[in-house]
Amino acid sequence: MEERRSTLRRHAALALLAACAGAQACDLPGAKRLEGPKLALAYRTVPAQIPLGAHFVVEILVCPKAGAAMPAAIKADATMPEHRHGMNYKPSAASQGGGRFRSEGWLFHMPGRWEIAFEAGGERFTDSVRIE
Repeated sequence: MEERRSTLRRHAALALLAACAGAQACDLPGAKRLEGPKLALAYRTVPAQIPLGAHFVVEILVCPKAGAAMPAAIKADATMPEHRHGMNYKPSAASQGGGRFRSEGWLFHMPGRWEIAFEAGGERFTDSVRIE
């Protein structure tokens, strides 16, 4: 009986270690993390300070949670909800492998609040940024 408990403890510890390792692997330095039911998504802009009226890049890392599949593709876009319009450009998103994506073609042409949206694996992630 004690041997069985020891085995169960060992399996629980390994499962916890694997879960923690997965969460750490989803970290993208300098990124903002967004959570969904099946996926976690981290994104950062290059440059880190989003410029007004100049192109920038968005680097994205998608991490499936337990039992979820890695999406093969993602969609990314941004809108200004108060003005009811989006960007003048449609960004592309290319897979870099391992859940990493590089999205190019971003340009915020007006100051104000922008809502960035990502779609991956049937989930939608949004975040607001203010550009001055």
